Amino acid sequence: MIKKTRSAALTEKQSFLTPSSPPLDNHMDEIAEASEEILGLVAILKTLSSTDATRDEYEGRLYGALTHLDHHVKPAIKEWDRVVDRMPED
Repeated sequence: MIKKTRSAALTEKQSFLTPSSPPLDNHMDEIAEASEEILGLVAILKTLSSTDATRDEYEGRLYGALTHLDHHVKPAIKEWDRVVDRMPED
């Protein structure tokens, strides 16, 4: 699997959580990207028969995308909790 590199954004990005953190923003971007890939792969797999020669490739890619998602979800939750704990109470 080829890892995509992300160039630094020159414009200010909206965050899900304010104040946020670069690690949380990165995890959220990765989660969104992996989710899109998963949805696409699931859509493809739904159209393939169980005997299709390409099915194994798409199932392998789906497994990889799911593990990539898992790799970012757990740290995102931990970082989210850390950021929320630092936020001033109104």
